[in-house]
Amino acid sequence: MCPEQPESSDPNTIAILEVHVESSSGVSTVALAGELDLSTIPRMEVPLLEQLEQRPAVLVDLSELEFIDSSGIGVLIRAFQGANGTPMSLLIRPESVVDRIFRIAGISEALPVSTDREHALAELSSRGNGRSGEAR
Repeated sequence: MCPEQPESSDPNTIAILEVHVESSSGVSTVALAGELDLSTIPRMEVPLLEQLEQRPAVLVDLSELEFIDSSGIGVLIRAFQGANGTPMSLLIRPESVVDRIFRIAGISEALPVSTDREHALAELSSRGNGRSGEAR
């Protein structure tokens, strides 16, 4: 994992985002750690969209995310809407800053959100099974 460090004249404003992609039991996990905002979206958008195109189901693991802004939420919503039938779910850590932001913004009304990794993976695995043989 390589953190993204955008150019900035002020070292105190450097946003860091780590992206890690792994696959198991037909579900691809795109794990994000750090901050997801306008400056770090390019670091995660391509891997996420690639996984949505190539894999039968995708879990976006936000459990190690320390911050997300409206642009980060927007890219997740757009990815979900453009998933073309590929099941996608978000994993968040209970009582985290991201959990609080999601509750305030009502994100679970627009996206499938879970706080339990095993439950989310099982749900995605069952929903993604029908897609594994499809041409993408």
